[in-house]
Amino acid sequence: SYHHTRDIYKIDISGGTPISVIATNHDERNPCFIKNGNLIYASDETGIFNLYSYDLSAQTKKQLTNVLGGAFMPTIDNAGNIVYAGYTSTGYKLFYLPATEQERVVAANKYEWRKNPPLSADIPNGDIDNFNISRLTNFNDYETPDYSKEKYSGVFTRLTFFPFLRYDNYNTSNKFLEKLKPGLYVSSNDMLNRYSIFAGASLNTRLERDLFLIFEYRNKLPLLFNLGLKPEMSLELYNISRKANVDILFGIDSTSGTAQADFKIPTDVAYNLFEVDVAAKHHIFNRTHNLEFRFIFSRYTAELASFVLPDNTLYPTTNDVYLIGRNFQLTYSMEQLLPYKDSDINPIGAQVELQYNYESNKFNNEGNYVVEDGILKPQYNNYNFHKLELNSKLHLPLWAKHTLTAQFRVGTIFGPTVPDFFDFYLGGLIGMKAYPFYSISGNEVGWLNLTYRMPLFTDIDMRAGHFYFDKIFFSVYGDFGSAWNGKMPQLSKFKKGAGAELRMQMNSFYLFPTSVFFNASYGFDEFDRLVRSETITYGKEWRFYGGILFGFDF
Repeated sequence: SYHHTRDIYKIDISGGTPISVIATNHDERNPCFIKNGNLIYASDETGIFNLYSYDLSAQTKKQLTNVLGGAFMPTIDNAGNIVYAGYTSTGYKLFYLPATEQERVVAANKYEWRKNPPLSADIPNGDIDNFNISRLTNFNDYETPDYSKEKYSGVFTRLTFFPFLRYDNYNTSNKFLEKLKPGLYVSSNDMLNRYSIFAGASLNTRLERDLFLIFEYRNKLPLLFNLGLKPEMSLELYNISRKANVDILFGIDSTSGTAQADFKIPTDVAYNLFEVDVAAKHHIFNRTHNLEFRFIFSRYTAELASFVLPDNTLYPTTNDVYLIGRNFQLTYSMEQLLPYKDSDINPIGAQVELQYNYESNKFNNEGNYVVEDGILKPQYNNYNFHKLELNSKLHLPLWAKHTLTAQFRVGTIFGPTVPDFFDFYLGGLIGMKAYPFYSISGNEVGWLNLTYRMPLFTDIDMRAGHFYFDKIFFSVYGDFGSAWNGKMPQLSKFKKGAGAELRMQMNSFYLFPTSVFFNASYGFDEFDRLVRSETITYGKEWRFYGGILFGFDF
């Protein structure tokens, strides 16, 4: 016998003429003869390839399998046991089908072949049988009408809206309902991916807001394109506000050694950040090397809410612009990661980012004001400085999907010491997780992290609701680092921490990558910091993190 596209044949040896054994409108393939001369073969007559046996004498068939992916290439032993290649969600696998199991297949429980999906009587898009196929096959594309020239205009997709609810614990003084921050993301892009818009807004009951708008441009630019340059441009706008409760003290008397006030009036202060970024990014050498130039203009204000004095006089709202910043930033980044199915959760390769900044800032860090025309005007200090930072990761493969990652970060602000507002910060989720974000800061920074990661479960292939579970990895790590001003401290003064992390990779709604992590860290060093005349102790405690993101990188 031999395999034909549609039918299975046998050869008449006397004349060499093929004689059709099974000739249907379905696809029959992979015939295998049984010891009694009958056949086993694969057919897609239900829409899914399954195995069938065929009695050549009686010309009857029997279904032997009923699978979801497909059954192919059967072989059979003298006892009637079958081995075949079955297709599953993880690829082809070999399956063993004993003779006793073949009798349990009910042919009536099968998928039905429908010529024109969807599987319903109502076909809103029409029936292919009623379509004029000859109009396409006989279409004359040599003679075309005289089309009028029209300038091409970009076509954007419809606006896509993503409502969300965020629990924002940044302002720890907020009540529970004030920490709930509903919001909305909006996105749209050009059909040719030349332009895109992404915006978001969220607001809580205290009117603390998070607003952003990002417009990206990936089209040709005059002159630059003629030189072989096609940078990706972006314009980004941000506006963030947070509020704090304060007491305004009046009639302060400190002659007795302890400051006392005649009375105090509660109100709140709103801190606002407005920022504009203009950026241009381009590949250099190859697609794994990028160079980005970014200009950042920022404006920080503190708004004191109005309040009523004891004599019923209304003190109006005041607005104080305490920092105006201009930042010229140049960033070189290189990412050479091995492309394999676990690259998101357990990368292998190298990542390097080298960033240079020149900052020109006006900062009223001393709280000095003068009265001009009856208005308080801040007295700014100029802080102009150069800043350099290197952040690199090396992901080394070990064995059986085990890896060792070494992360190294160093940074410096050149020149004399500048206020801590411009410091490098080393703690928190993106740094030494064993310590809070603001606990370790300075004009200089150095940090080393070693992470050992291994798989716990892979190819889970399970679904719960709209979540599809794929793999789980576990890691342990250690941190060694510090931040300082002036001379580098002794290594024995550096902070140390350790922790563990559980990573789970899933898909949700069959489309969206969903990455979940849980992290626990412990700081081995206890130290104090003086913040606004208050001593705060850090270290010697556990810190916990968790998140649900599209990926694991921050």
